Amino acid sequence: MMKFTKSIRVLKNYQLFIQYALLLLVIFSISRFFLIYTYNIKIDFYFFLYALRMDIIVISSLLVIPILLYTLNLILFARVLLVLSFFIITYLEVANYFFFEEFNTRLNYLFVAYLEYPKEVANMIWKAYTVELLILIPTLIYTSYRLWKYTKNRLIASKILPKIALLPLILPILFLGIRSSVDTSTPNQSFYSYSNSTLKNDIVNNTTFSLLHSIYLKAKDTMPNFGTKEQNPIQIIQKLEKKAYLNNYTLLHRQKSRFTKKRDIVLLLMESFGNSYVGSLGGTPTTPHFDAMSKEGLFLSNMYSSSNRSNRGFEAVLGSIFPTYSDSYLKLSKSINGFWTIAKTMQKEGYRTIFLYGGDSKFDNMKGFALNNGFDKVVDKYDFNPDIKRYTWGVCDEELYKKANEILEQSDKPIFLVAFTLSSHKPFDYPDGKIEYYDKEPIKSFANSIKYADYALHKFYTKLKNDNFFDNGLLTIVADHNAHMFGDEKIPVNEFKIPALFIAKDLKPKTINSITHQIDIAPTLLDIAGVDADTPSMGVDLTKNQTSKALIIHHGAFAYLKEDNFVLYQQNQKPLVYDFNYKLQESNLSLIKEGLAYIYGSYEIYNNQLHKGLDAK
Repeated sequence: MMKFTKSIRVLKNYQLFIQYALLLLVIFSISRFFLIYTYNIKIDFYFFLYALRMDIIVISSLLVIPILLYTLNLILFARVLLVLSFFIITYLEVANYFFFEEFNTRLNYLFVAYLEYPKEVANMIWKAYTVELLILIPTLIYTSYRLWKYTKNRLIASKILPKIALLPLILPILFLGIRSSVDTSTPNQSFYSYSNSTLKNDIVNNTTFSLLHSIYLKAKDTMPNFGTKEQNPIQIIQKLEKKAYLNNYTLLHRQKSRFTKKRDIVLLLMESFGNSYVGSLGGTPTTPHFDAMSKEGLFLSNMYSSSNRSNRGFEAVLGSIFPTYSDSYLKLSKSINGFWTIAKTMQKEGYRTIFLYGGDSKFDNMKGFALNNGFDKVVDKYDFNPDIKRYTWGVCDEELYKKANEILEQSDKPIFLVAFTLSSHKPFDYPDGKIEYYDKEPIKSFANSIKYADYALHKFYTKLKNDNFFDNGLLTIVADHNAHMFGDEKIPVNEFKIPALFIAKDLKPKTINSITHQIDIAPTLLDIAGVDADTPSMGVDLTKNQTSKALIIHHGAFAYLKEDNFVLYQQNQKPLVYDFNYKLQESNLSLIKEGLAYIYGSYEIYNNQLHKGLDAK
């Protein structure tokens, strides 16, 4: 009993930190209230829940170091840090209101970028906000002084060992607050995106998180030297593609469909469903159902993925844009909203747009990217019946497809449904007893998990046929990437081969064996779906043009594939031309320049925020 009482007494020494956390929570809430009022935002319970989540992430992060300093009796340093963070946080919240007024978003890297011109910016701010500054600065100084005095009487040195003994209790709580999740995701845009309103999501967000996260993302927005850059890569791409471009500084062009009837659309993004384990592409005999389906539609037997990462496949299929060097567009500062995806076009055409994932959609910022770039709704593992078994990554493919069927049955308008599978992801924990195992590999392996994915796909396909979906529907299937990346080559290009398939009632079965890429999915889908559109797509409509190209990024290098050769681009090295047996070929200057146009053009399009539809601002 004495030990428990002593522990309580020691815990009381930390009550100042609880008070400090509540103070910051009040500041964040007042700041958010002003934004709600100013922009007349309609709020609900989830708005407060997500806002609280973001505030706790920041508050927990701010408390870690002061608590450690206090534990070690470094009282002065702890007090300085608390008061200084209070001053900065309060200043940022006030500045955010006026920044929001100017840019319609919370503080981001632009706030820091302006500091490159301190004299001009200081003069501008003083002239524009003289009265506000005359009130704000003395008030902040005074309140910070009062907080300094307050901490002096409440942060007092005491025995170190009892406080250290409490760290195993305190630090996990703070860590959980910072992570705000027990899943695989770390805080990102998805953590505050709960609606398809960018403005509402931005107000839910926290100013400090917004600023620091955008600076972190901005630091990754780089483009090294892969070869001599032509003056205007976008115009070079326009000459190569020869589409009906609407201007000479973007890839925005007009695409007309040969089909007159608009269709419901289901787009399946298959996890790791690459050539290694797809029979119709020369892999193991583990996809008998897909192999049979490939004879019933437009089958792309020589398609390549952007990378061996799911987020790269996601962006290429939905955004129809080649990868940029620094990171996936799902995570970069200039593409996490206001970025064209095929969902935006379908939304404009009156479709209900839904992204369905059996796992945690916050992973890789899929949810945030989707809701801010054309999707009306995101459905993930938290929307499934809690009684359904959860595997490592989420629900199995069969349950995903059942949910897809529910969504299709309940929709009262044309639907564009993107479903992303996950049962074929490591560690391959899929339902037992569903398939006859491929006995040349372990039960828990890529081969057998792909065989289960094929089994679940067949069940879903059969259900679609029985429900007469194909009377007015289009099923599109494409992998995010291959399962394995074998090979000693810098980029083992043949390991990036994946299948793609379009099935619709009046689409004649056909196989295209020429090189294609995930970016060709969106324009081809739009044509078969009967949609005329103005898009910035980099891909080609394969129903009209079977000549395409591919660009792969892998371990910081690029490979540009066209016809019988590919060019390998490594940083600060001479580009090299190979055939698909990895034999070095004579240099091909025109092919090298083509690849560089797409490499630098993709970055220029991203960096200048040119990947937008016709109606985008």
